[in-house]
Amino acid sequence: MKEKKIGASDFLALGLYAFAGFGLEILLSMILPGILNVKSSDYTLFHQCIYWTLTCILWGAVTLFLIYLSKTRYSFDLMECKGIPDRKGWLGAIIVAASAIGITTAVGEGFKPVLEYHGIVRFLFQNVYYLFETALIMLTIAFGQKFGELLTKREGLPYGGLFLALTWGLVHILIQNLQTGIYTVVISLLYGIVYLLLNKNIRYSYILVAIMFIL
Repeated sequence: MKEKKIGASDFLALGLYAFAGFGLEILLSMILPGILNVKSSDYTLFHQCIYWTLTCILWGAVTLFLIYLSKTRYSFDLMECKGIPDRKGWLGAIIVAASAIGITTAVGEGFKPVLEYHGIVRFLFQNVYYLFETALIMLTIAFGQKFGELLTKREGLPYGGLFLALTWGLVHILIQNLQTGIYTVVISLLYGIVYLLLNKNIRYSYILVAIMFIL
């Protein structure tokens, strides 16, 4: 039996699976109020922490599954320890990260961690939630980048950031509003650029993107 050739469509599927992982939060938000017997608008801190914890479990499961699937079925090891990015790459990535934090601060009319701080427990749970969301963001970027490179036979362009912008970014227009959607599209592209500048090393880019996302 002839072995199936791995192509762009395989990584498009993986990228869409990662994007679909975000949707589990929407499903949970529809189901959980009935289980807790309380409207989401009436959540106490306890209820909110349950919501964040369950979301993290769902996102963590999807992340681990896709990392395993991409390595075993498609020979794409996301956790492969690639070379350390050079100084030029780090400098560029830090400049992009600083720009993203500046945009977030301007759009939010204040420093995000300060605006979101409403007690240490809420702050900790919310930021752990952000770390798990960042994991799915990075998977979407990595698979989208591989898809774009295989499709166009060209490297060096932020296909992953564009893929994230067209999925996770644009969906914010539907679930929130136009301004948030445009902001998320721009930030998605910046995340993808950081991934490229750091030599597509997901270990380093995850850390920097997580900082960008939290700040």
